[in-house]
Amino acid sequence: MVEIANTSETLTQLIHGLGYSSILDFAREQAKGIIQQKIAYYKSRVDYFEQKYGMNFEIFCQNFEQIKQHTVFEKEDDSITWESSIDAVNAYQQDLLALNQ
Repeated sequence: MVEIANTSETLTQLIHGLGYSSILDFAREQAKGIIQQKIAYYKSRVDYFEQKYGMNFEIFCQNFEQIKQHTVFEKEDDSITWESSIDAVNAYQQDLLALNQ
């Protein structure tokens, strides 16, 4: 088992041993993995609302007043969470694109 990496040299050796050419490459790959997890999480929230209402967010906003099976408060709360989830997906996708360049 490897001792805890507490020096730059030890950390570099450990990262090279894992198959990465540099600490930067390792950090980039780790960041990509975390961002992909966040995208998946927020996409699942978007999917939940699309299934709940049977439409995408744009159509939901257009038909907000006509949706009668849910209360106004529920629709407003869902709208905020839904929109923020879409925004998060878009922001994280931009971050992922930046890391891939």
